Amino acid sequence: MNILEKHRLVRRLDIDIASIQWPNNVQEPDYVAKLVEMLPGIITNALRGILPRRHISVGGAFIHQKPLAHFTNKPGYNDPELGDLLIVCREKRASGFVYNAMLLQAKKTRTPLSAHIPNDHQFVLYSEWPEFEYKRAGWLNGKRRSVLPKTISQGAQYLLIKESPSVDLLTATVDVPLCGSRLFAYTLASILSFDDGRTFQATNPRDDWSQMILDLLRLSASYSFNRRNSGYVGANRWNGDTAFNYFLNADAQDNTMNELKRFQDVKGEESQTGISVICVDLGDKENNE
Repeated sequence: MNILEKHRLVRRLDIDIASIQWPNNVQEPDYVAKLVEMLPGIITNALRGILPRRHISVGGAFIHQKPLAHFTNKPGYNDPELGDLLIVCREKRASGFVYNAMLLQAKKTRTPLSAHIPNDHQFVLYSEWPEFEYKRAGWLNGKRRSVLPKTISQGAQYLLIKESPSVDLLTATVDVPLCGSRLFAYTLASILSFDDGRTFQATNPRDDWSQMILDLLRLSASYSFNRRNSGYVGANRWNGDTAFNYFLNADAQDNTMNELKRFQDVKGEESQTGISVICVDLGDKENNE
């Protein structure tokens, strides 16, 4: 995606995101649920208009019961969520597939351009990445991850929600104070163009960032959810195309549906945990040259 295509994508995404009819008097998870409902169609239409020769596939899932990170060597902090929304994309290039990801933690604020975030557990996770073990994460409970480097990265940011007089979405990197100077549409386009976010390995991951992203994707493979504040009861978690399949088992494409079905069939706690996710397959770059 060249710079002109990216600028067109930002404009199209911004217009369509601004047209979303948001629920009234709700919490951050309800905004995430609405994004998961609307973004697959918004992203698909925008990308197909700008990259018409590519096969675009976009899907999303909303999950409210998110896994937690328990710091193993940093006492005194509550267990933070890994995030509210995970956005992942892949693109086929001459050298093979490349993958990108961003974790977003949603926060309502009246001052998105200079939002204050205390030095709390969530801030520590995204700024220091202490070693942690999974909690409330089904079969992953107790497994440890140690993401490197132990500092701020572009792979984990805040999604700032300003409600009045209209709903505005901005993103901010982890800093004190937060500076939410980037439109969510711009950040989303930057993830899809690999200018923002953090790349990961979907085949034989050799680092804990990549492994964590794959962990979260596997946890998110389930059928339905309830979020009564937003009017979702027994709703299908997946909205749009099943682009998720391309990320779950990238080195054995023929087995992805069986792998997905195995996780979907798990009952109990495992079927109620995960992270809301948007998966985007950008298709073959060579088809748009």
